[in-house]
Amino acid sequence: MTASADREKPGYRALLSLPVPRRLALASLPADFADWLDYAAIVALLVFGWGHGPFALAIFALALSLPYIMVGPLAAVVVDRSSISAVLVISNLGRALATLGFAFTGDAAMLLVLVFLRGAIDSAFTPARQAALQATTPKHLLGHANGLHQAINQTSKIAGPAIGGLLLVIWPAQGVFLFNAGLSLIAVVIALTLVIPPREQGEGDGQRGRFFVESLAGIAEFRRSRRLLVALIFSAFAYFSFFLYDALIALLAEGFGFGATAFGLSIAASGLGGLIGALVAGCFAAGRPILVMALAAMISGLTTAAVAAAALAGLMLPLAAFLFVLLFMGGSTAFMLVPYRTIIQAEVPPDRIGRVFAAGEAVITLTMLSAPLIGSAIASQWGTPAAFLVGGALLVVLGGVTLATARRA
Repeated sequence: MTASADREKPGYRALLSLPVPRRLALASLPADFADWLDYAAIVALLVFGWGHGPFALAIFALALSLPYIMVGPLAAVVVDRSSISAVLVISNLGRALATLGFAFTGDAAMLLVLVFLRGAIDSAFTPARQAALQATTPKHLLGHANGLHQAINQTSKIAGPAIGGLLLVIWPAQGVFLFNAGLSLIAVVIALTLVIPPREQGEGDGQRGRFFVESLAGIAEFRRSRRLLVALIFSAFAYFSFFLYDALIALLAEGFGFGATAFGLSIAASGLGGLIGALVAGCFAAGRPILVMALAAMISGLTTAAVAAAALAGLMLPLAAFLFVLLFMGGSTAFMLVPYRTIIQAEVPPDRIGRVFAAGEAVITLTMLSAPLIGSAIASQWGTPAAFLVGGALLVVLGGVTLATARRA
């Protein structure tokens, strides 16, 4: 088969045969790992190095999340106004400098400010990468591109903190920070080699106003497209449902009689499921993405509710079955997330994709912030399995309602 024929045929081989998408994926490896590699080092420094407790860890969690709500929609205006290649280079360089600052601060407050600053810079990088995917990927390969990048991101979330924890055995936290800053610099070097074509001129080009007013164009775009709006509402409620029980997996494992080792294996199983699911979802995301999302929600919800019901009934699962369920749940989650980004890239004009993506991320993040607190309240009142049962039931309802609209979305 010729190279040109390969490029016409959907698949990861065809995607990676294209130079710019291949380099963009290569740049995403160090960029995504840089987000998570020093997670364990920051926690270790706050708790064991400086003696801080739950309050500092809660502020750390907020410093990771709030930039995407407070800064992301404004930073996306810069993304839509600027060269995509320049934003990718400058944002990775900014993240490297912020991470470098971690190594030279001896104060928890300053460290948390730098974590927020790095998140604010990342809130520009993430929509810029979505714009780059849209600009450089043929439409028939958009699903595969999003599946590949979700798989890279999923891998970094699982392996990054684990590798960071191992590095703490041989290095102090400051050494991990320096190493992580180097990863962002590697992403800068790769990003410098990217040649991304100029974006098509849209009807909004040349009508620049205040940053805040322009940032509203992102959320307004969801109102213009019913398909986009359905995808956003679905994703926001799906994330909310996940996070009702996501932080309670250790307690569920304990309820089934499993120990710390089993919990570690369950996290690995869920991460592996997310990785495999992202790659498989990429093959289906471009066809009927709303239908894929709805079916995945129903299947994932039923699985989650079934495990919760077994726990409530006092049934004991073998460890292998428990790990398989978590692998399946992680995989089905990817089937809900990958199509969402594919829809944005297919529906949104290039001159507004940064703002639309950032607005969606802000809505989703804001929606899911309260979920862990609600989930813990449910677990405290009625037991840990009840939180899983509620989350699973919400996913089933969400999938059913979305499925009813799939033919029209």
